[in-house]
Amino acid sequence: MVTLKHLLLSLATISVSLSGLALTDAQIMESARLDFANGNFSQAIKSYATVPASSDFWLDSIEEKAWAHTRQGQYESALGDLQTVTSSFWSSQVGPETYVLSTFVSLKICAYKDVVKKIDLFKKRMLPRVEALEKLVAEPLTSEFWKLAEPLKKGTVTMVSLGANTEKFPRYFFRDKQVIDALKSEQRSRVEDRMKQLAKADLAEISLNLKKMKIIDVELIQKILTPACGRRLPRAFPMSRPTTS
Repeated sequence: MVTLKHLLLSLATISVSLSGLALTDAQIMESARLDFANGNFSQAIKSYATVPASSDFWLDSIEEKAWAHTRQGQYESALGDLQTVTSSFWSSQVGPETYVLSTFVSLKICAYKDVVKKIDLFKKRMLPRVEALEKLVAEPLTSEFWKLAEPLKKGTVTMVSLGANTEKFPRYFFRDKQVIDALKSEQRSRVEDRMKQLAKADLAEISLNLKKMKIIDVELIQKILTPACGRRLPRAFPMSRPTTS
């Protein structure tokens, strides 16, 4: 639902644009998400496409652009975007819903062998992440994290700088205001609590998307047994991404 906050943010974004100032990537994403929420998928796609590959918002922009293509029934375009972000190069940085969307689109176009491969890939990619996040929840933060304290305070930590270590921590923890504020005020217990909270949220997201994968798995079996390409998925399968913040 579009709230007054989203409308005000959109107005602010428009004002910045008209004043001739460059939009930040965060503002572009907010504007694109508002267009998506309003059903303006074509405009949302155009906005997402302006986020540069050097941005920490780039992966989100590609995934959400794929959602917009999917909502328009442009499955080949969606798969083109998703093939990029689900490559092994980005495996430690992509969220679980990206894999679910890619699998869903393959099911929609009746690429059943791809569906099986993507379900297996989801398990392969998520298992080490689940193990790392569960360890983070159960144990104190490691020295590996505390070495990032100063870069986090300075805002110099990015997905690129983290590399494969990204999967050891909650997604986008380096953007989290509560983590950064607690680090700046030297409140280690607050940092610990917040990181564990973020890890639990990521685990919940993985669990939710695992349930979606199971729905796709069941639907795949039904389609193979009773061929009916293009048949709609049951309503239990949510198709709501992306959401405004």
